[in-house]
Amino acid sequence: MLYTVLLDNKNYRDPMFNSEQLDRLVGTLNGDTLNNRIELNNTPRSFAGVFSEPLRIDFPLFKKAQAKLQIPDIAASEGRLFLNKKAYNALHDLIKNDGEFIPALYEGGEAFIFTPLNVAESIDALDTNLTKKNEWGDLENLSFHEEKLGDWMVFRAEFNAFHTLQVTQAFVDAVKQNELKGLYITTNLGSVFSVERGAVSKLN
Repeated sequence: MLYTVLLDNKNYRDPMFNSEQLDRLVGTLNGDTLNNRIELNNTPRSFAGVFSEPLRIDFPLFKKAQAKLQIPDIAASEGRLFLNKKAYNALHDLIKNDGEFIPALYEGGEAFIFTPLNVAESIDALDTNLTKKNEWGDLENLSFHEEKLGDWMVFRAEFNAFHTLQVTQAFVDAVKQNELKGLYITTNLGSVFSVERGAVSKLN
């Protein structure tokens, strides 16, 4: 079974890169620095050696109504994962071969940003017969040849611009067993709308 993971934005805040820090580390946004502006570049590429210090992750509140929202253990955002130390310790061995861990800091201490590097199309795992977009270019259905994924735990697809993170049952089981809070899962692969409550399941 495959799932897409989403932030539980009903109960948890969304992680954000700190743009002022990135201005300092890689330069203000322009044509030369765009490739290393991680907050604007969600492609499955390595950022090894780009940042000279842990990335600062903020969890801003934009409305008074969000004041009760908590900081998650784990969060999905633009095809990446935020992992606090508890989540990192729980999932590191499971997903270490599927991408890159980038050291980070947040108000709760040490954390990591996980960038998945696995792309379904690279191993012909995208089911092109069932995967479709509508006439406006919006995703209608995302499907994969699960038997071709091998030992991948997490991966993305170029077909939907790498925006969502697909995971296996083993990943979901590990999140549940370690009581990591912050995610919804859905079998509606490629979905980016956690507000569709009937189509998602809360993890922990």
